[in-house]
Amino acid sequence: MYNDYNRYSSLRNSDNSVIVPPFIDIPVNTSDKYEYWNINYSRLDKLSMKYYKNPFYDFLILYANNIYLNEFDIPDNVIIRIPFPLSKALADYESALMKYKY
Repeated sequence: MYNDYNRYSSLRNSDNSVIVPPFIDIPVNTSDKYEYWNINYSRLDKLSMKYYKNPFYDFLILYANNIYLNEFDIPDNVIIRIPFPLSKALADYESALMKYKY
């Protein structure tokens, strides 16, 4: 049903120890999408499903809006950035992780 992208595989060093990155920055792209957050309806997994056809990329949307720690911190009626397309968002995510590998 959904692809098998495993974001956690990128969080391991060659010795299999886990990397905990302190900050992931998904850069703004001209192709990004924007949507108003509705506190009574919006959820990151729903946005992920809408734009990526997969609910499991919600973490990319959260990283793109990194002033919030989780979706419960997002105030009503703010504009949320959805990094788009998915292939570019994943490449940006993987690139950001590379600077934490040692």
